[in-house]
Amino acid sequence: MFTFGGLTGLILANCIIDTLIHDTYFVVGHFHYVLSLGAVYSIYASFYCYINYFTLIFNINELIGTIHYILMFISSNIIFLSMHSLGIIGLPRRVFDYPTTYYRFNWFEGFGLLGILLSFYI
Repeated sequence: MFTFGGLTGLILANCIIDTLIHDTYFVVGHFHYVLSLGAVYSIYASFYCYINYFTLIFNINELIGTIHYILMFISSNIIFLSMHSLGIIGLPRRVFDYPTTYYRFNWFEGFGLLGILLSFYI
């Protein structure tokens, strides 16, 4: 996740492209890939790895951890890849009401959010 965010950072480093997609959802997707997902996945990995050492009575099933990781990985990519697509199309950030042409991408992001909520429930 951090690597893909770094690759989108190379795109944002280009001056000509950056002026076109500066205040769009592309920047939001890049920010979440680099900062949020890079930290969240490392926190979950350390939790699953070290919870047995800190609490001797609490043991996590490896299958449940694998299901949680796969579901969260797919769902977060659904959300933030859609944000990159919306940014390339030109959807600006901080807009109160979106045009109806962006409805399908936002609807697709809603499914990604449901997947993340389901992974938290697991």
